[in-house]
Amino acid sequence: MEQQQAQQVEQQLRQNWQQTRYRILDQFAEVSPSDLDFARNVNDLVERIADKSHHTQRYVETRLLELAGGGGGPQGQPFGVSMGQQQGMRIGQ
Repeated sequence: MEQQQAQQVEQQLRQNWQQTRYRILDQFAEVSPSDLDFARNVNDLVERIADKSHHTQRYVETRLLELAGGGGGPQGQPFGVSMGQQQGMRIGQ
């Protein structure tokens, strides 16, 4: 995914991460919560989901855009850390 598009997707995911997280888990049943919690950035998240779900990265990117909806938020940290959690802890704790 190109850098500008990755930043846009990451912003959208971070705005409503808890709600989006559950949507991702519902959409991609093969993906575990820890796959989401330990993704370093949006490209890593896409790769993890694609690997587990056996979908193409392009398909996963498209679905994440649809699931995220839109908005902005903090950037540059793993998803779990940026959502107010310490590294190594799941977002839902």
